[in-house]
Amino acid sequence: MGSFNRPRVFDPLDLETIDRVHEATWASFVAGGPLRDMSKDDQRQELLRKWPIAFAGPSPVDFDTLCDKALLHWTPSPGG
Repeated sequence: MGSFNRPRVFDPLDLETIDRVHEATWASFVAGGPLRDMSKDDQRQELLRKWPIAFAGPSPVDFDTLCDKALLHWTPSPGG
């Protein structure tokens, strides 16, 4: 039999931290890539929004750790 994975439930402070990690990671990307293809920004932001949630461990969610993990995995193609 397969196992059932319950969806993760975040408390309000965790959700606020996750949102701030998204904002900080996106700001870092924008600052580092002024020549990026801006037509792909919506797609990139959607992808980037999922990462802090995927990287979040058990409560409480730590901003610095989560931000470091998200930035480490953010490797868009140059100019793309």
